[in-house]
Amino acid sequence: MGAFTPIQSSQSPGLFLVMGPDGSEVTTINEFLLHLAHLGRSAYTLRSYAQGLAHFFDWLHTTERQVDEVTPQVIEAYITAFSLQAKAGACSVDPAKAGQINLLTRKSASRKERQPRTINHRLSVLASFFAYRIQADTAQESGPWVNRSNPVPSPQQNVHGMPGRDIPRRGKRGELRRRVPRHLPRHVDPPLAQQFIDTAHSWRDKALLTLLYRAGQRIGDWSEYAGRHGILGMTLADVDEQAHTITVLLKGARDEYRVPVTEDFWPLYHHYLSAERPADLATPALWIGLRKGKGAPLTYASFESALRYVGRKLGANVNAHMFRHTLAQALVDQGQLKVAQDLLGHQHLETTADVYASTDHRALAEALSATKSQFDQEVVQQNRVRRTGRASPHEVRYVFSYDDLTLQELDQAASSRPEHP
Repeated sequence: MGAFTPIQSSQSPGLFLVMGPDGSEVTTINEFLLHLAHLGRSAYTLRSYAQGLAHFFDWLHTTERQVDEVTPQVIEAYITAFSLQAKAGACSVDPAKAGQINLLTRKSASRKERQPRTINHRLSVLASFFAYRIQADTAQESGPWVNRSNPVPSPQQNVHGMPGRDIPRRGKRGELRRRVPRHLPRHVDPPLAQQFIDTAHSWRDKALLTLLYRAGQRIGDWSEYAGRHGILGMTLADVDEQAHTITVLLKGARDEYRVPVTEDFWPLYHHYLSAERPADLATPALWIGLRKGKGAPLTYASFESALRYVGRKLGANVNAHMFRHTLAQALVDQGQLKVAQDLLGHQHLETTADVYASTDHRALAEALSATKSQFDQEVVQQNRVRRTGRASPHEVRYVFSYDDLTLQELDQAASSRPEHP
């Protein structure tokens, strides 16, 4: 545990605070966190910002630096140290498997080092924090940050005017920001997805995996401090068997969204209700813990733990979001891009197209196959010309079979070309 510790506020469940080494509140951080809360930032955002700033202040304390004396060089030193540290998280990384590719899922195991997105997010946290300090001190015309420039190397601050959401932009002064590589979405092959459903230990997990595979919704969470969303955020009232639909809360806006459910879900759902979920529970949560935290709403961490257990038995590293990718990619490959957008709950069609339709794999394969056939035919024609001195059945003047208009243009260009001595 670091000297600076983020804690959840006892007065406001969605608010996080940072406590110093002496157990007192760190005013400079907590004023900023309260400002973000007033702007309507989610509890997830407040928690991540509290954790990031606690880590930064702890590093300042360890290296005997003061926050009011932070310069771009100090930020650079911190980001360098931060990037070299082993990644944190609930799931420890196995050094023997880090970075290895699983042949069943084509997904690499987690790496030990911090990823570019994590580093960029930490820069965003620091940029927003110092931008707030500069604005507050300048408005009051007192304080150490009056009219000072932001020490975080970034060409612009608060580009959208939304502290807590903006990220440092690349540019002349944004050299600390890492380039995030673009990865194609990893999905679960249908036979492997069915193996996960069949191997799951409980009716609850079988039903949950079927929903992930057939409905394409986010797994979500049920959290005391951040509320609920996604499949894990469902209540009993969100299941409408008569209409064969479920209702989920979307991520971010928390709007309700109704999606259809296939027939294979309902038998598993009934088995779960009759055998594993008591009818007299006080919680309205649909999905509950069966062992640890029995009777309490099932959390994302608990479900991921159960999913990893099944993955180890099958020798496949799969996460819940890969099931969503599977359904989305299948719909896009069938040419149903609009259906995929509606099912996934994307606000803009461009979002769906950018992730899943950047390349039409089937059309690409057909085009490559047709090109190979054309090349083969041209080679046969050229070989015939070399052997017989004549083209058959048509005269071959160019390597490719151009259309008539193009041939005319080429002939005209060839005839007008001056002869070299």
